[in-house]
Amino acid sequence: MKICMAAPYDIKDRLSWSGTPLSLYSALSDFSENEVTTLKLSDYHTQINTKINMLSHCDVKNSIKNRALTSKLGPSVMNPLNSKILRKHCNKNDYDALIEFGGFQPSDNLPPYYVYTDASHDLALDYYNQYGYLPFGSENNSVKSVKRAADYVRKIYQNAQGVLCMSQWLADSMINTTGVDPKKVHAVYAGANWHGVNLPDNIKSKNIAGNNEIHLVLTGVSYERKGVDLAIKANEILNNNSDKKFYLHICGIKTEFEHDEFVINHGFVNKQQLIEILNKCDLFVLPSRFDCFGISFVEAMTFGLPCIGRKICAMPEIIDEGINGELISKDDPKELADLISKICLNESLYASYSENAIKKAKKFTWENVAQNIMNILR
Repeated sequence: MKICMAAPYDIKDRLSWSGTPLSLYSALSDFSENEVTTLKLSDYHTQINTKINMLSHCDVKNSIKNRALTSKLGPSVMNPLNSKILRKHCNKNDYDALIEFGGFQPSDNLPPYYVYTDASHDLALDYYNQYGYLPFGSENNSVKSVKRAADYVRKIYQNAQGVLCMSQWLADSMINTTGVDPKKVHAVYAGANWHGVNLPDNIKSKNIAGNNEIHLVLTGVSYERKGVDLAIKANEILNNNSDKKFYLHICGIKTEFEHDEFVINHGFVNKQQLIEILNKCDLFVLPSRFDCFGISFVEAMTFGLPCIGRKICAMPEIIDEGINGELISKDDPKELADLISKICLNESLYASYSENAIKKAKKFTWENVAQNIMNILR
């Protein structure tokens, strides 16, 4: 099967979308029946065609009002140019299927196309309608701008041969809000991205029997979106109310923030360093205020770490309450501290959670994702 994978960025770069496109490319390429090629659409951007694209879709009234070039298409401003490049490329090649990262406007020139994604503009509007504000990552856009983008890209999903969703949460939004035929919507999920590293052999479940120190870990790049403030406050509560010492390891946050001696800020870490930290820690804590999927939970569970997330987005699809972790319901550091205590101050419960975490992580692999997608493509 001849498959083209298209994105505005380099799909084979392990830093693109945290290595997710590379993981899917590698897994699909492992099928002997497949001939998989990649297309980096931005390679065909020039100063001329980029300016023409911007001017063609310029909202003059709002550009004058905002004193900045504003697009009629909202955040999807580069979509028309990328769609045009993709059509020209596909017109010269005979592909059986096209997998898009981001989604581009359909035309007769395209082979049967599928969009692989973790979110959509409609999903952001769903979040806005429920909570009264746009999710983190979209907060710099106006609601009007996101609605413009949602209106513009909606037919991309509706006309696709299939929409490959990272979660059932997104799949439900595609059906109920975007209006995609349910038969076209597939929750295929995602896996952990371990490019360039070797995982330890014989990873086993953890135990905390007799431990006087409990080591918590959190990974993420956004302080507020990932709920780092809640984790720090919860860790402080734990140390004020327990005979054990709780240490919180924070990885990925680039900005400085206040913390006490029981918080270790590792800053940016590479995958090998992350593996070493996950191996040494006992519990993964990520009370995100918004998370499209949550690959970091899968990474932590790979090493037997029970996880604590939040009862929103796709987190309940990864964390089974009372089985491999827990979920907070609101911005309450005491609730978070109580759940950490529930898991870490009960040795037998912790051991069960850890064993179940490893089992759950094995469901989220790129081999499984690729197999699901191949079943759909066939």
